[in-house]
Amino acid sequence: MAATAPDRAEGRATRPSADATRDRILTAALDLFADRSFEGATTREIAARAGVSQPSLAYHFRSKDELWRAAVGRLFEELGATMRARIDGLRGVELVPLAKLVVRDFIAFSAAHPQLHRIITQESKADGERIDWLVETHVRPLYEVTTDMFRRLVEVGAVPDLPPAHLYYLLTGAGPTIFVLAPECRRLAGFDPQAPEAVQTHADAVVDLLFGPEA
Repeated sequence: MAATAPDRAEGRATRPSADATRDRILTAALDLFADRSFEGATTREIAARAGVSQPSLAYHFRSKDELWRAAVGRLFEELGATMRARIDGLRGVELVPLAKLVVRDFIAFSAAHPQLHRIITQESKADGERIDWLVETHVRPLYEVTTDMFRRLVEVGAVPDLPPAHLYYLLTGAGPTIFVLAPECRRLAGFDPQAPEAVQTHADAVVDLLFGPEA
C-alpha cells in the first residue's frame, strides 16, 4: 500500500533544528486555528507567526489539513499524557479522591490550553469531516474513560444520579468555558481567569459542583 502524505512526513528522519522548526510551526498553527478557525487561518500567516518561510512550512507539512491534524493531535496527546500520568501515579487510591484530582488536572490543562476547546467548538459548528475525525480519533477515547469514571461515581453516590454523558458535558462545559472566554471574563468580571489563583478557585468550584461541597 502506498504511504499517505502524513505517513511520509512522519517517516522522515529529522535533525534537531528541523524538530525545533516543526514545533514552532505547530505552536503557531494551533494558536491561529483556535483564533480564526481552519478556514480563517492561512498557511502564510502560520509561517509568519512561526518565523519560517512558506517553503519551510511546506517541507514539514504538505497540506493545511495535515498541519491542522498534527497540531490538534499534539494537543490531545498532551492532554492524554496528563490524565494517564495522574491515574498511573495514583494506582490504588480510592475512586473519589482520584476522580477529584483528575477533574482538577483537567481544569489546569484547560486553563493552559484554551485552544483545545475553541477548536472543538469551531469544528462542531462546521459539522463536517474534521469534527468526525476529532471525535473518532481523539475525543471518543477520552469520553469513554470519563463517562466510565462518572458511571462508577454515580454507583457509589459521589456525584448526582445523572446519565454519565450529561456529567461529561457538565465537566467539559463548566470547566473550560471561563478560559475559552477569558477576554470577556477580564472585561466583565475584572480578573484574569488564567492567573494561578483564579484557576485554583475555578477548580474548587467545579469539584464542588460535581461532588458537592466538602463538610
